Amino acid sequence: MAALLAISRAIDSISRVFGVIATWLVLLAALVSAFNAFARYSVGGVLYVGQKLGILEGPLTWLFNLYRDNSNIMSDLQLTMFAGMVMFGAPWTLRMNEHVRVDLVYGSVSDRARLWIDLIGGLLFLVPMCVVMIYFTWPWFVEAWTSNEMSSNAGGMPRWPAKLCLPLGFALVLLQGISELIKCVAGLTTGYVRGHTYEKPVQ
Repeated sequence: MAALLAISRAIDSISRVFGVIATWLVLLAALVSAFNAFARYSVGGVLYVGQKLGILEGPLTWLFNLYRDNSNIMSDLQLTMFAGMVMFGAPWTLRMNEHVRVDLVYGSVSDRARLWIDLIGGLLFLVPMCVVMIYFTWPWFVEAWTSNEMSSNAGGMPRWPAKLCLPLGFALVLLQGISELIKCVAGLTTGYVRGHTYEKPVQ
């Protein structure tokens, strides 16, 4: 069991790294979104009027053309970062037991019963669902990669980075699910205490 718990800790460390990446993607996506909105509705408008009136030349015209030709890339970049923040943040959220639960029983039973619920739920639902999703999303990514599928937006990004987040994210959730199963078995057999506690919602 000590060896399995060491594997569990290693998986937790991997999930933490991707959780940090997801956190930074939230900030970057917000900055890209804010810049895109600012450029589209303020600077872009000024430059457009100035160009039409012929009063803006040189570097400002170059800047206008640069934004006009690449604005769709920023929209596609937001989509890719959103996929990353959701799929890369999911395993760490599972590690911290912060996923939303719709369970009328879980909050009213003992800690040992919760271990059984998490163990059975992981074996019957979490692990099989992750395997199924990896099976279906991996070919989707491979097809986008091999065909160099591009965004439907003019001048947009390739689609494969966003599609890669799906099988990769589900693989990470699967790994974290295995880590949680190890902890459940350890808790039931050796009295191991998981690093999080259940917080009963106040209603």
